[in-house]
Amino acid sequence: MLIKDFDILWIIICSGLVFFMQAGFLCLESGLTRTKNSINVAIKNITDFGIATILYFTVGFGIMYGNSYNGFFGTDHFLPVFEINDPKVPVFFLFQLMFCGTAATIVSGAVAERMKFGAYILITALISSLIYPLFGHWVWGRTLFDLNVKTGWLASLGFIDFAGSTAVHSVGGWVGLAAMMIIGNRMGKFGADGKVNHITGNNLPIAMLGTLILWFGWIGFNGGSTLSFSKNIPGILANTMLSASGGMAAALIYGWIRLGYAEATLPLNGALAGLVAITASCHAVSSGEALFIGFVSGILMFETRNLLERFRLDDAVGAIPVHLTGGIWGTLAVGIFANLETIKTDLSRFEQIQVQCLGILSCGLLSFVLSYLLLSIINKFYKLRVSVSAEKQGLNFTEHRATTELHDLFTEMEYQKATGDLSKNVSIEPFTEVGQIAERYNLVLEKIRTNIKEKENLTNQLELNLGVIQSDLSTARKIQSSILSKEDRIIGDLEFTIKYLPLTEVGGDFFDITELKPGLVRVFIADATGHGVQAALITMAIKTIYETLKRGNYSVHELLEYINSEYIHSFENLNQFFTCTIIDIDSNRNKIRYASAGHPPQFLIKESEIQKLEKTGRIIGVKTTSIYDSREIDFPKGSSLFMFTDGLTEQWNVDQVEFGETTVESFFTKKTNLSFRRDIDALLELQSHFLAGMPLQDDITIIGIHRKI
Repeated sequence: MLIKDFDILWIIICSGLVFFMQAGFLCLESGLTRTKNSINVAIKNITDFGIATILYFTVGFGIMYGNSYNGFFGTDHFLPVFEINDPKVPVFFLFQLMFCGTAATIVSGAVAERMKFGAYILITALISSLIYPLFGHWVWGRTLFDLNVKTGWLASLGFIDFAGSTAVHSVGGWVGLAAMMIIGNRMGKFGADGKVNHITGNNLPIAMLGTLILWFGWIGFNGGSTLSFSKNIPGILANTMLSASGGMAAALIYGWIRLGYAEATLPLNGALAGLVAITASCHAVSSGEALFIGFVSGILMFETRNLLERFRLDDAVGAIPVHLTGGIWGTLAVGIFANLETIKTDLSRFEQIQVQCLGILSCGLLSFVLSYLLLSIINKFYKLRVSVSAEKQGLNFTEHRATTELHDLFTEMEYQKATGDLSKNVSIEPFTEVGQIAERYNLVLEKIRTNIKEKENLTNQLELNLGVIQSDLSTARKIQSSILSKEDRIIGDLEFTIKYLPLTEVGGDFFDITELKPGLVRVFIADATGHGVQAALITMAIKTIYETLKRGNYSVHELLEYINSEYIHSFENLNQFFTCTIIDIDSNRNKIRYASAGHPPQFLIKESEIQKLEKTGRIIGVKTTSIYDSREIDFPKGSSLFMFTDGLTEQWNVDQVEFGETTVESFFTKKTNLSFRRDIDALLELQSHFLAGMPLQDDITIIGIHRKI
């Protein structure tokens, strides 16, 4: 094959298109990685092409196209000298160089976000100087000045890889897989329980733009591989577009069915998988077959991605599913679908499939095994992976000292976190999204500083009012002491034993014992919400209302109705409530009548049998028109009443178990000779053992009433 002048122009144009694919890879990979690593990925995509150019020129081109040693490698044409007046060899070198650069770039995405920049340069050197040229010689080896003469051993057997599904893409994929396995996964990619944590790229629209650039560049990739401006080019390009579209559609539809939603990276990686797959056979298949090849590649790409996750292998951008799997399938598709008359290998369909499988296996053995061995040895002396701290901080800064607006913002915020100095605003970069974030962060800082100032003023005010508060507390203590007579007493045949234990210096419980007339004693017990000074003030209000009503000619349930109405009318803005029980003990009739407003059931004890005095209405202070009921029960001599607030029963130990009414009931059931003076102390001791060092959580009031025989 002699390259003519018009062919030279076509190859130059295609070389430019393939070179433009470097920009596509840059956009794709930097968009699919996180912001803190995007500059590192971009730098690698620029650097690897320059490194590949130098090494392919000095070593790789000679190994690939020098005079062959038994079909395995070339032995001359190192550092080739290009004649200005003879463009055929330079233009051929130029086109092949673009393919070498593409093979090297594929690795960049697979190992992104955790490989040292120097280590990546070593991998680029390994691919461009040895692995790609060596396998390239096996597949595409030619006599340089007569490209019709095949010299590679795979080519001699009839192996077909028109534009590099295996020679370019699988080579890059195999090396990327080896590097991934050696350096390990990104931090946080896989949880300890095996859960896959998907890491979203920083700019998916840029990644999609990169895909379109690659798609466009593939016109030169496949179209230029004819090495001539021939009539076959339109068909080749049509097949390329059809396969890409088939891969895109299959990945999107199949992934949508599997995942239940249209995942953002499926169309771009599906299209790329279709492009990789058709690269080997675009010159020798029909349009329908090209579409099918692409369709299958999209499904295989999706399943390969799942397989990598199942084996806990972290491919940052999907390079292995796209380039390795797509390349293997595309190479195998040559044997399955290619027109045998077009490829002219003189092999049967089955023989062609066998040769294609041999080429796939040979590529895997050379690319994966050789790169894995060499990189493992290098890793022992020079760690390929960055440190943990460098990975957390991001490779933009740790590898290149390159910062971004977001990094600078985070640095300032980290300083504020470490020092606690919030006196200054962070810097604002105008007219950027990061600047808008910084502006709103500064507004938050202003609010924080205002709150801090207000709290300082409040603290000062509290210190000034501390004396007043102490005085108020003392007043509340004196008032409560005056309204609560905590001494035991005897009224007629009734013995009263009283225990009052406020949680703090003052409490929210109130009780009153009044002899209305000989033989009739009224007992009132109440429990306000909360405790401390505020609750104590509520008990004063209860005391005031109760004192005005208790000697009136009201039954116990009418008394509750009046108390509720007066309380809401006088203190509706307090938003406070209380429970209470009123019991009239009529010794003349041997009866008690009681009414209970939301209070815990009180215990009537007769001959070691306990009867609960259940609630007869809602708590005080909730509803103006609350209706209350009362009950009358026999109360013969020898009977007892045990009255208490919920502070006795609703105490919780460290295991969140409540002391409870059942415990109190069981305690009195076991008593044969009841003595409240002794037994109330024993009950409180039992509660103390139950709490096992846990502090009390509420005020406790206990009134034991025993009717003597």
